[in-house]
Amino acid sequence: MKFIFMLIVAAAFSQPSKAWLADKVHVSHSAISGSQAILWVTRDAGLFKKHDLDPQIVFVSGGPPNIAALVSGDLDFTVFAGPASVAANLEGADTIVLMSFINTMEHTFITRPDIKKPADLKGKRFGVARPGAADDYGVRVALKKWGLEADKDVAFLGVGSQPSRLAALQAGRVDGVLLQPPFTVKARQEGLNELAFLSDLGLDYLGTCLAATRQTIQRKENITRRFVRAFMEGVVFYKTQKEASIQSISKFTKLKDRPALEEAYDTYASKFMPRIPYPSIKGVETILEDLGKTNPKARGADPRRFVEPRFLQELEDKGVIAQLYRH
Repeated sequence: MKFIFMLIVAAAFSQPSKAWLADKVHVSHSAISGSQAILWVTRDAGLFKKHDLDPQIVFVSGGPPNIAALVSGDLDFTVFAGPASVAANLEGADTIVLMSFINTMEHTFITRPDIKKPADLKGKRFGVARPGAADDYGVRVALKKWGLEADKDVAFLGVGSQPSRLAALQAGRVDGVLLQPPFTVKARQEGLNELAFLSDLGLDYLGTCLAATRQTIQRKENITRRFVRAFMEGVVFYKTQKEASIQSISKFTKLKDRPALEEAYDTYASKFMPRIPYPSIKGVETILEDLGKTNPKARGADPRRFVEPRFLQELEDKGVIAQLYRH
């Protein structure tokens, strides 16, 4: 936890001085991907500032370190894939999902050019972020549907972030990876193969989520309410302000390639991000079903215990969201 705290302190000192009085909010993201660019879009549009919030943003890779930082109070919020929050809650943490910006798995299987069909993956190495990460889970689900056995027919190697996974594939360290836009375009440009799309499997899921702990929500309810509203306005901005959003995606991913940025924008703003990012109950059920294979605590658990939609519900009930989309 000392490491996480140092990251947050470093981020705080690296921020330019603010002329307005705002509540500092410590928030992390777990991946460099188009799906998590909503955090940058919202920040760059000035929507956190509009609601008197000063986000101190840090990158913390993987679910477990983010969960630990949430539970310890080093972080107020995190943007990551939902399974980590569900699993931690089952084990007694008070983690909760407030918003879900992606309610399916939208990754693409990217492989060496000679791998033409799923059966060709047998005996190959697959690069994932880390064991238990969202892409690790997605690969295992797909392999099962294709009649392949994870860890037996296909080996797994943890290689880190999407840029690292793409580099590992290009270097021949692995034979396949899962990528999201905009890195899918870069992979195509490098002559790599798009083997399959996880979205074709029709999985309900909690993809990119905003999570916190119930303790944080209770102690900082007003901040949480404003934070959720800023993100809701960010979703509307993302869907309606293409050029500004593309600039934010470029800044976040450090990519300048216009086709790649266009694909990332179109994938998330138009195709996968819901108008109102309620956490998907069906997505929680999918995660619980998977966890239930090894964790009896997941069997029969009420999926509603893992989400807290009331802040979004307030905005919808008051007509705020409808008003945002009218402008």
